[in-house]
Amino acid sequence: MRFILTLIIFLFLANKISLAQEPQIIRVKKELNLKKVVFDNSDFRLVVIDRYGNPRVNKIASYQLDIKMPNETKFFFGFGNNLSQEMLDYLYKLDKATSIFFNKIMVYNEDDQLINLPDFKEEWIPPLKKSKKNKSK
Repeated sequence: MRFILTLIIFLFLANKISLAQEPQIIRVKKELNLKKVVFDNSDFRLVVIDRYGNPRVNKIASYQLDIKMPNETKFFFGFGNNLSQEMLDYLYKLDKATSIFFNKIMVYNEDDQLINLPDFKEEWIPPLKKSKKNKSK
């Protein structure tokens, strides 16, 4: 009788111990492959950069361009990777170097889901204007 009672207690404790060692839920956060956006000032477009530093061909859904001037701030909303003609016209009218800020950048990832990438700041330096030289003889 003592043996059966010991066996029952042992089975009861073994059951409790086995239930206590159930694995907890493990949550894995998927690391984003896309890390940031940079401004390509030779083609006047935005380029998405992955976590390894390689340029990607992901489409930019939307962004906001802020041009900070000493007395005003001009806001533009852009869609796609290229700057709009309105943005370029305004930038070409500037006489001095100025800071431009790209905010609220939304990009499509590989699964066609929208992700938000960090804001960044660039320095816009206007191209040199050709001077007219008068030829006198």
